Amino acid sequence: MVFSAALFVLAVLLIGGLMLLQAKSAAMPVMSDVDVYAEQLRGLERDLAKGVLRDEEFAAMRAEIGRRMISAAHAAGHQPNPSAQGRGLWAFAGGSLLACLLGAGLYSQIGAPSVPDSPIAERYAQSETLQANRLNQATAEARAPANDTDADPNYAQLVTELRTALEGRPEDVQGYELLAKAESRLGNFIDAQKAQARVLELKGAEATADEWYAYAELLIIAADTYISREAETALRETLRRDPNHKLALFRMGMYFDAIGRPDRTFGIWRKLLEAGPESAPYMPLIRRTIIDLAQIAGVTYDPPEVRGPSAEDMQSAADMSAEERSAMIATMVTGLADRLATEGGPAPDWAQLIVAHGVLGETQSAREIFNEAVQVFAARPSDLEILQGAAKSAGIWP
Repeated sequence: MVFSAALFVLAVLLIGGLMLLQAKSAAMPVMSDVDVYAEQLRGLERDLAKGVLRDEEFAAMRAEIGRRMISAAHAAGHQPNPSAQGRGLWAFAGGSLLACLLGAGLYSQIGAPSVPDSPIAERYAQSETLQANRLNQATAEARAPANDTDADPNYAQLVTELRTALEGRPEDVQGYELLAKAESRLGNFIDAQKAQARVLELKGAEATADEWYAYAELLIIAADTYISREAETALRETLRRDPNHKLALFRMGMYFDAIGRPDRTFGIWRKLLEAGPESAPYMPLIRRTIIDLAQIAGVTYDPPEVRGPSAEDMQSAADMSAEERSAMIATMVTGLADRLATEGGPAPDWAQLIVAHGVLGETQSAREIFNEAVQVFAARPSDLEILQGAAKSAGIWP
């Protein structure tokens, strides 16, 4: 195929050469050597943008053409004349032929000449294969790095006693709820997701969307942010009970991107972005990627500008005194801090606490919470991005 293409290019160049000779006889201007090299540089840049050339190849070829361009400019003063027209003709033909043959050779080595371009619809269809080959939870957990945490020995002993007690009380829903949170705080996320699974089993149809999402989040954390088949099912169960569950929607967006459907990620994240609030822990990541997702999906999209509180929020806040607003936020911060200190929780909860301290102007407390959360989620990049976004919102980043 490459040889046939080269013959075709050669034929085109010969025809073009004859046309240029005819143009020369009619006293039409022909490209100078400098113009030829300039056009070759533009061609190199187009090949680099298409991925035909690697960076090092592009740099070497650009340097060589640049040297030739400088020499040609000094020799001819970049002034077109009949002799320069003749040199330009043959430089154009020879240079173009060399570039085409070099490009064909490179393409045969680093390209895929026997593989046709894949339309967008076809590439999206390939995501079905990626979805079918998604790892199950056990395999994903086996591949995840070990989670080493320094736990308080006294607390670890209490959790061990709780495990032992529940062996004799397999129907104790509240006990398993407490165990799931306790295991999570210890960093035993595999045991935590198993305890939460038992909670869902015992509650059956009474299990809430938040309880299903807690299970999904534990599965994802136990697999080092990988969304397994079981985690996908848990997210879908969450959304079946609450189609507007924002954290579950955010995670589903990540899942679709992982299986090659960024168009669906764009659709989900666009709604989250436009719905707000801007303080949501996932908002910084969405804002950083939404334009790229739109381009991949073939959509022209201008994301909304960062906006402040809504009119309803402003009116509600206006009805409160300064003391009432401070008391409300302080109560929320205290309750959330106590829960995270005793039971642990997912990264979005830590992010919410960081942002709340920032709203109160307690930047030192926000920074301490952020540093502690970074240690807890050090092995999970996606959670670290959520925490970083919260730190920016709280005004403590970097």
